[in-house]
Amino acid sequence: MNKHILLVMKWLKDKDSVSQKELVKNSRDAWSDACVAHAAAHDAAANWPNDADIWVDRYFEETGENRNDYKKELEK
Repeated sequence: MNKHILLVMKWLKDKDSVSQKELVKNSRDAWSDACVAHAAAHDAAANWPNDADIWVDRYFEETGENRNDYKKELEK
């Protein structure tokens, strides 16, 4: 499970759940991981709030991961 995407999804679900500082850090951390999936997470965090939902969609398209697994994790 990609922790960077999970954080962005958490923010998309509740804008008050993640601070701007956390989103910026998430963006930097995702970029430093340097793989396609993490690059999508980076873009999601870096372009918030404008394009975050688009980049989360792209992440799932690129990786083939199950979005529902992430949603279940957020419900915990």
